[in-house]
Amino acid sequence: MNCMLKMNAKEENIRLDGNSVSSDGGEVEKQSTFKFADIRRSLGEDYGLYELRLLFLTQVGYVPVAAAMLLTTFIEPSTQWCETLKKSESAWTTVKHEEFYSISVDHGFSCGASSHENKALVSSLLMWGALIGSFFCGFLSDKIGRKPVWLGCLMMVTIGHFALAFSNHLPWFAVCTAFGTLGFFCGGYMVTNFVILTEGFELAKSRLLAVSFNGWSLSMTVNALVANYTQYYVPFHGVFAAFGVILTVLGVTTCYESCRWLSANGRHREAKKVALQIVAVNDKRAIDEDDIEVLKWFEILGFSEPTHTEERRTWSTLFKSSRLLKPTVLMCYSFFASSIVSFGFYFSLDVLPGNRFWNQGFMGVSKFALGFTPFILNNFTSKRIIAIFSVGVCWICALLIIPVQYSNNEKWHLVYIALSLIISAGIDPTWKINHLYSAELFPTSVRSMARGVCNAGGRFGSVLAPMIVYLNTFNVLISNAVFAVLLFIQLAMIMAFLPNDSDKDADEMNDE
Repeated sequence: MNCMLKMNAKEENIRLDGNSVSSDGGEVEKQSTFKFADIRRSLGEDYGLYELRLLFLTQVGYVPVAAAMLLTTFIEPSTQWCETLKKSESAWTTVKHEEFYSISVDHGFSCGASSHENKALVSSLLMWGALIGSFFCGFLSDKIGRKPVWLGCLMMVTIGHFALAFSNHLPWFAVCTAFGTLGFFCGGYMVTNFVILTEGFELAKSRLLAVSFNGWSLSMTVNALVANYTQYYVPFHGVFAAFGVILTVLGVTTCYESCRWLSANGRHREAKKVALQIVAVNDKRAIDEDDIEVLKWFEILGFSEPTHTEERRTWSTLFKSSRLLKPTVLMCYSFFASSIVSFGFYFSLDVLPGNRFWNQGFMGVSKFALGFTPFILNNFTSKRIIAIFSVGVCWICALLIIPVQYSNNEKWHLVYIALSLIISAGIDPTWKINHLYSAELFPTSVRSMARGVCNAGGRFGSVLAPMIVYLNTFNVLISNAVFAVLLFIQLAMIMAFLPNDSDKDADEMNDE
């Protein structure tokens, strides 16, 4: 059968015309007309049941990840409680309190002369692990696929929580090894979960909405609530381990590999199979069985046709290609600065007045609410302007907090808390833009690698964050002064180099 696919410009539908040969050798004209839906053009078309399911699982997966990465916010008791413990070691069971009995407390490393160093050690192990994991898992995801790395990391984070739940039977060295390993897979998860999600959408608007639903913020709140309710590390880690098991099983049984990744690696038949499975789940696009053979995976899903290049792309491509070098450096620094500021305030929660659990919970809710501003404001302005405004507000607040902190006046405590929460939550819109651009500015063949580099910058920032906060023991103004400088440099770089939505290099999602 000789088939030819034609495009009707007016109807913008796909039609199939064909000839067949009869058994007696004569040609019999046979014409079959296939009418198929247009390329996705609205949020309703881009968000089917499968995309919603993938969005839910990838973002809720942040719950066990955030619980691991933010361990040190509760690892050290407050100064007042340490004083209470000096008077009575049995205070944990005899005195009503709002403190968390952490692994560090159980192993005897809290409320001592070296407790701050121990907290910095645990933070560094988690963050260095995440940095290395970002690089390695980003590379691995581009090589073997998005789904196995994403769910493999989630499974290992789950196992890490199980190990920490029973860490009272382990020597401290083994516990520290568990911290580093847990950080490694957390870093890998934060690279791959976002890539497999964003590759499932056609519209930039849909990806921006998905980013706005980023699960990290609400996971902070869940983390705080579980810590406040359990107040003991064994049930705390047990809860997140059980939750991780459920999510891993759901991910394995209900999610598919990225069609874009399969196509970029020449596995077009598998991409088509997955596309048909997704269409079956969504039940939005009817396809006749006779027409399946001639349709390609992107036509089945309603995606634009991807552009393909034979160029072999590796890690070095990100730095050797003049087209990719600028966005790589820009996004890596933006992740770096945003991470230092964000984690700097996470690690400072114990010095803020009030209940640290409620402070973190409120911070998470605030970040989640402000995280929707890019999606809302993008109806009126570009993502670049939104990022400039977000970083600009945080920079101004970082400058204002310095004299407030210097005055050391109790009357200004509420102002200090308000400015701290504004900075921590206000940087969230920039995070959303960071995540979106880190996917859209790079072609499919190096997207996870690029995300790995960007996340490595973020994780390196989170490594430095506790060290910068520790400098406050010498002078309380140091950390906020450093934050202000970093935010100013980030603001300048965004203004100078971040592309507008209309620029041709602003969206490489369809480039393989």
